[in-house]
Amino acid sequence: MPDRKKVHKWHESSKDILNALVIREENLTLVTLQNGNIPNGHHHGYGLYHKDCRFLNEFVLKINGREPKEILASDDKGYSSITMMTNSESVDCKGRSIDKDTISIRRIREIPEILIERIKIENFNEFEVSLKVTLEFDSDFYDIFTVRGITGEDKGKLVHPAFNGKDLLFSYVGKDEHIRSTRISFSTPPQDIKSGLCTFIVDLSPNESREISLKIKVDDIDKNAPRKEKKVSPEKTLKKIQFSYLNKLEYCSNIQTNNLIFNKIFLRSLLDLRMLHMSSGKYTYHAAGVPWYDALFGRDSIISAIQILPYEHIIARSTLMLLSKFQGRRMDNWTEEEPGKILHELRVGEKSNLNEIPQTPYYGSIDSTPLFLILLSEYIDWTGDIDLYHKLKDNVDAAISWIDRFAMSENGFATYKRRSKMGLDNQGWKDSLNAISHSDGSLARHPVALAEVQGYVYMVKRKFTILFSRIGREDEAARMKREADDMYRKFNELFWMKDKKYYAQAIDDKGVCDVISTNPAQCLWTGIIDKAHSDDLVSRIFEPDMFTGLGIRTLSSKEKRYNPMGYHTGTVWPHDNSIITAGLSKYGYRDEMTTLFSSMYDAAQFYPRYRLPELFGGFNYAEYGIPIKYPVACSPQAWSAGTIPHMLSSSLGFTPDAMDKRLTLNEPYLPPWLETARILNLTIGDSRVDLEFRRVGKSTLVNVIDKKGDVEVNVVY
Repeated sequence: MPDRKKVHKWHESSKDILNALVIREENLTLVTLQNGNIPNGHHHGYGLYHKDCRFLNEFVLKINGREPKEILASDDKGYSSITMMTNSESVDCKGRSIDKDTISIRRIREIPEILIERIKIENFNEFEVSLKVTLEFDSDFYDIFTVRGITGEDKGKLVHPAFNGKDLLFSYVGKDEHIRSTRISFSTPPQDIKSGLCTFIVDLSPNESREISLKIKVDDIDKNAPRKEKKVSPEKTLKKIQFSYLNKLEYCSNIQTNNLIFNKIFLRSLLDLRMLHMSSGKYTYHAAGVPWYDALFGRDSIISAIQILPYEHIIARSTLMLLSKFQGRRMDNWTEEEPGKILHELRVGEKSNLNEIPQTPYYGSIDSTPLFLILLSEYIDWTGDIDLYHKLKDNVDAAISWIDRFAMSENGFATYKRRSKMGLDNQGWKDSLNAISHSDGSLARHPVALAEVQGYVYMVKRKFTILFSRIGREDEAARMKREADDMYRKFNELFWMKDKKYYAQAIDDKGVCDVISTNPAQCLWTGIIDKAHSDDLVSRIFEPDMFTGLGIRTLSSKEKRYNPMGYHTGTVWPHDNSIITAGLSKYGYRDEMTTLFSSMYDAAQFYPRYRLPELFGGFNYAEYGIPIKYPVACSPQAWSAGTIPHMLSSSLGFTPDAMDKRLTLNEPYLPPWLETARILNLTIGDSRVDLEFRRVGKSTLVNVIDKKGDVEVNVVY
């Protein structure tokens, strides 16, 4: 058995990455301090990453022995960053005193498959200066699981850095027979180099400037596989990236509101989702988050595709196609693969190549499979693309069969139980060791049936009742309806806690996990909550022990396991709140939906670039006045980037039915900080519509500005 404390407390081995500068494109990600430096050391999350390996763990710029001070740092574009800095007081190479703030340093970076850096240094003294400029590099080639503290250090061979007069080369021969290298090429060679320390002497007259340029290329070469050389220049690649960002905004629906701050928040969401694009062959998906989860995750990639679906359909289709390629086909205890199961996580680093970890891929997720089916049905609702269903028919049948054969237990609920010795004890989205518990503080025991997962399975059965009816699979449709009705009855009978007037977090081997949590609140989105109990559920999640003022906590502050900085035991997760908002909209709780939407809108304004992180502390907003940052939260994170778009579509009541050529807007309701909103180029099937929403008092009026195609638009108040 593994050391479970070590496995689930990896955060403690990695220093915080608060306020990091992040640029990313496909498989290359750079995470630095605001001044652009990667600090020396191994136990931090900063670095240059490629294919689950850290290729630089140190990259430090100093002027006369001191790090410059940043005065401006921006990574708004996603694929590039700029940092403006000034010097500290120092003595130059000729013994002259240099006052602070008299040397300007500008650091520009771009990441078109390689890292390009230009450092411009300008002298604003009235005399000539001779500056000692040093760049210090180191490459530990740690696997991301080593960086996170989950596994021990890698056991391959580090090769001593080599300099050939132009390039500085770090390399590592892995136990997996991959040769990984970091090659640093200088436009002008340094005057001196010792190991990874490069020294430039920069002489500048008054108002003179000089630029030091370098390119950093990383390689991961499998000695046993033929190498494919790319001939495209970085300059052409950069233009292609720039075009893809513009194209992203063009083929997405265009959102225009009277609130300039909201417009910026929404734009940041779209740009971050583009930034997290990753390709596998011809398929594109959202990587889950930087830096820890920069990979394909079934649950995360699916949910972010659902969140953005009203505005963009392509990523949903591509995600479905890719996940179907990895769908489980056999029984494997190590990876928890089962026939029909959708993966949880796929890694491609040294640890996975050596099979030291099960993420090859790993299938330990109870909800990825039903969410896969939900994404397909919602995609068809928006596009009418029934051809994709026929293309994936065998995958759909296998996924439904997995739910029936492997997920569903004798009590009629979908349950999980860890099978892999390196697997996850908890296999819902709250997958940390202490996430699921009883009110006495004891942890849940396997098998575990999570509240929200029952909702997901119910939603699958309900949606496929309709879909199967439409395509002539009447027997299957009838079976799905019977099973959905039975599940609805059992869930509301066994999960409902009469004494607490709330639903249980889960049912485990001991009985109900009777804590107050957000798990059942997500069930509103799936429709499994009995309307006789919905008022009690909704009022409960807005009580002070659950609602912080900036979102709903994962766990009530009255519970024994509560910790406002606990990963899943009291923090606030934006995506969790977005799913709850979607449910509030479906059940007609417009005021509560608006309160939650407004809380995430407020939270986003406290973060640089309006970027909602993976999670933040569950402290009371009224007490502190700001969200308390979680030290190692991923940022950007795909389903956090999808939060605001998802909440807007919930607020506007989008209910598409492309197969019937109909778009229904159920009780559209703009929050008080939005007077008008225009959704242009909204696509339903083959039709496109431009809509204008205008708030008048407590009502929101809708005007169809333009329509192309034969879709019918209905507004229900």
